[in-house]
Formats: sequence, structure tokens, C-alpha cells
Amino acid sequence: MAWLRNEDLLQIGKDPPGLELAGYWRRAAIGVPDSARRLLSYLTSSLASRGWLASADNLLVQAVEHLAEPAHQVQTDWQFLVDRDLLSLDQGKVVALVGLLATRPTRLSYVVDTHHELHLVGPLAALAVARALGKPGEVRATCLGNGQTRLRLMCDAHGVQARQPETIGLFLPSWDGLIAPSQASAAGGLFADDDALGAWQDRNGDPAGMPVPAMFFDMAAIELGQQVGAALEGLLNHLPDFD
Repeated sequence: MAWLRNEDLLQIGKDPPGLELAGYWRRAAIGVPDSARRLLSYLTSSLASRGWLASADNLLVQAVEHLAEPAHQVQTDWQFLVDRDLLSLDQGKVVALVGLLATRPTRLSYVVDTHHELHLVGPLAALAVARALGKPGEVRATCLGNGQTRLRLMCDAHGVQARQPETIGLFLPSWDGLIAPSQASAAGGLFADDDALGAWQDRNGDPAGMPVPAMFFDMAAIELGQQVGAALEGLLNHLPDFD
């Protein structure tokens, strides 16, 4: 059974391979009620400040108390977010938020300051997280190709501004709508250079998606991250309320 409905599957089929997830997150950000955005901001702030989240049942209780909203409203907003995968669950625990943040270690992290390191769900999140959160920081990763070379994306509050090394490229996975978008996002990654990217593609049978070599990173990848980040930023408009 597909994660998306048939009509939505037709929509992602219109996106170029590798850009289906970017298109989905932009569409998912449309029409989210303010109360659901407030709940999502509260959950995101809690994860960012503590580095972990309680079980889903306990989070619901905490949200009702903290937001001073009726329990039925919080439950309705919670389910709305789950239905769009803006809040991802696994066995009663939150595993991802806003298509950006993971509650478990991944290959990618976003360091806001010396005390706050956030796990990222995939390479698109690495491009979009700074704009979405409105917080400068540094994306840290290891090359998906060799598993050793350390990579850094330096970000201001608007997105990626510099990279080290400057030869960094990335691969954005294609998505067919059969699994949740936050889960599909993890299939790609960052690479130290074009050789590492090409070798990884060869080893993996040229997977469906969009490779972004180093020479196109500044133009294509950074602009894409700003677009997706701007859409998700609107979902987190209550973050300052919980700082």
C-alpha cells in the first residue's frame, strides 16, 4: 500500500527525479492551521533545547499543559501533523519533525552552538534547516562515499553560505510515494567530491535521484535549500514563543 493517495502520487510524478521530496514538503506546508503550527513549534523547540523527546503519549499530555489548549484540539492538530508526516512516529515515539529533524543519530547533524547538535533526516534537510529554524549553525557530515572525509556546510539564518571542502556535492534521492517522505529522505547524502559521488552511484547501480556535482552546488543546491527552508519556516513561526 502506497503512503500517498493516488491523486498525490500523480502530483509527485510531475516533479523531476530527486525533487519529489522538495515538492512534497513545500505542498505539505500549505494550509496548516495556526494551532498545529504552534504545536509543531513547541515540539521542535523541545527537541532543540533538550536533544530528546518523551514518548508520544507523554508529549501529548505535556503539550496540553504547556500550550493551554483543550486536549481534543491538541489531539486533532497532532493527527493533522502525523497525516502529513510533519510529525513522524514509530512504535509510540517521535522519530522525525518537519521533514528536517530526527530524534535518532543519522549521518548528518546541525550544530547550532556548542551545546545543541540536531540530527538531520537527509541531505535536503541539510540544505534547508538553517532557513527553516532561522538559526545560524554548521551542518556536519562524513562523505557518504568513503565514510571518512569530514564535511561542513556553514550557514547563516538564511541558508548555506560556504562549504568545506569546496568540492562537496550531494545526491538527492527520488521518491515514489510508497514510503513516508521523512523515511525516503535518508537515502541520499553529501560527498567529498565528484569522484566520490560518481563511485557511490556506480556501486549502488545508479539509483534514481538527482546528483548535484560540486560545480552546481552554489547555484542549484543552495537555492533549493532556501526554497524548501522558506516553506518550512512558515510552519515554525511560533518558535520564538518557546525560546
